[in-house]
Amino acid sequence: MGVQAILSIQQAFSVIGTLMLTAYLFPKQANVVDYEEFDYIVVGAGSAGSVIADRLSEWPNNRVLVIEAGGDPPVESLIPGLLPFLPQTKYDWNFTSENDNYSSQSHTIKALNLTCGHMLGGGSSINYMMYVRGCAGDYDSWAQTVQDETWSYRSILPYFLKSEKLKDPEILSSPAKLLHGTNGFLGVTRENRQETFKYLDAFKEAGHNIVFDVNGRNSIGYTLPLYTIADGIRQTTAYVNLGASKDRKNLHVLKNTLVTEILFDKNRNAIGVKAISADNRVLTILAKKEVIVSAGALNTPKLLMLSGIGPKEHLQSMNINVRSDLPVGLNLQDHVVVIIAFKTERTNAPAEPANPNQFPIPLVVGYATVNKSSPCAEYQVFNFVTPSNSAAIYQLCVFNLGYEESLCQKLLEAGIGRNMLVGMLNLLHPKSRGRVTLRSKDPLDPPVVNLGTMSDVRDLNNMAAYLQDYAKVNNTSYFKSVNAELVDLQIARCAGLPLGSREYWRCNALYMTSTMFHYAGTCAMGTVVDTRLRVRNVKRLRVADASVMPTLPSGNTNVPTIMIAEKAADMIKEDHTHNNGGSYFSSKFSSWLFI
Repeated sequence: MGVQAILSIQQAFSVIGTLMLTAYLFPKQANVVDYEEFDYIVVGAGSAGSVIADRLSEWPNNRVLVIEAGGDPPVESLIPGLLPFLPQTKYDWNFTSENDNYSSQSHTIKALNLTCGHMLGGGSSINYMMYVRGCAGDYDSWAQTVQDETWSYRSILPYFLKSEKLKDPEILSSPAKLLHGTNGFLGVTRENRQETFKYLDAFKEAGHNIVFDVNGRNSIGYTLPLYTIADGIRQTTAYVNLGASKDRKNLHVLKNTLVTEILFDKNRNAIGVKAISADNRVLTILAKKEVIVSAGALNTPKLLMLSGIGPKEHLQSMNINVRSDLPVGLNLQDHVVVIIAFKTERTNAPAEPANPNQFPIPLVVGYATVNKSSPCAEYQVFNFVTPSNSAAIYQLCVFNLGYEESLCQKLLEAGIGRNMLVGMLNLLHPKSRGRVTLRSKDPLDPPVVNLGTMSDVRDLNNMAAYLQDYAKVNNTSYFKSVNAELVDLQIARCAGLPLGSREYWRCNALYMTSTMFHYAGTCAMGTVVDTRLRVRNVKRLRVADASVMPTLPSGNTNVPTIMIAEKAADMIKEDHTHNNGGSYFSSKFSSWLFI
């Protein structure tokens, strides 16, 4: 399927979208008047904001407004198999990184398409639906960095369990069930297609552990992944939080409305926001208790800087009055990824019809280390088990990731008459840091995103080592039995380097680097916000999304972001208990889970 075919399908979905077939699943548009007052204003109804608004509105005395720049998710967001058609539509912010003339030069735009959800549910409505918590050491490291044990894994585990509704009978009938929740809102199921089993055996032969459940006590090894898919539906927070609570009288959802500024009084209290509504009205909306910003790691720093909170020199260069000089927008991190593919069995057997209610391609996920003493995985790899003559990986390559068509064509040709294992290998703990800055004072302008990809040479060396380590699977019995071959993308700048050598992978990694869309760290705890997620030097303003992560977790960021939202909602409730006429109850889970 070529780009033009993809665009044609997207156009067809766009026409279907005008029928508003999914509108009944989500809250109706709030009717908000100028200077109307709410107890809480949540900016952004994404993975975090939807959860926070849902939890705060559990107390009927709280009048909660969540403001979202996008609208309702379309049908292709709810059906898991249609995920490839969401990027580069109105449901995506369509941001791009800056061309650094160094990394990612294999991409058509010589930079990266930075897909971000522009609809209710945010990233959870457009992501790749992985249920991954990361490694216990990730959160213990956060706790140590910010000197607050409430962010340790022991302390935050109850929030993972609180949101989860695991539906996998195999895990639920095993001891691993103690580390999973069954009463939450987020339905979770497990990969179970038989095509994956022989690859697990191969990775075991290559020296890797096979892990039953990487969200349990052992987070290093190859596994069958868990998905945020249940009953054939993507578990977007728009659907399982806002949609499930849409009839609450105290929950108000203002869609297609862009917040342009956070408003403060003379005592540095956040008292509300200014926003541009769907009908282009400029609204001032007031918050009696707090403003919570959950606009994501690219848009949250943009809004803070537009409101005078950010690096002093940068704000002054934009003629913005400085309210608080903080390193907003710095510390940008992302999981960078490189494609590596193998041709396996020769076959022209027709592929089984895809089930639209499943993840589109059978998948094995690896969490691996080269340094065997590392407590957390150093790299993650998504292994797509791809049938012969399939265009699915070509589509992912050329459209979703934005690689040059000529490179993607080589992948397509490699799959003619051959099954393939296509790996997307990402660096879990990059040393490189990027930055988000303002393009101008105009809130309609996108932010400037300098990812800083591979700017620390250690990342490039590590990525080469991880690619070489992963490629050892080609020496296993199964791969040899089918005469498996590493796909040579024939990268001109790597010509003359032995295919599969460390030097080759170093060259390949720099040229082919792409993104996992896991942007984080731009309003980090310890520098921009405190450990209760309150913005420093001002009052009544919090940030709760992936931007507060000091460092990236060892896996996908959606579920950790939901955890942050759960914890933030409890902290907000705790701080305002005396105003709610009730007592605050923290999570009831206890250390008995840590046997």
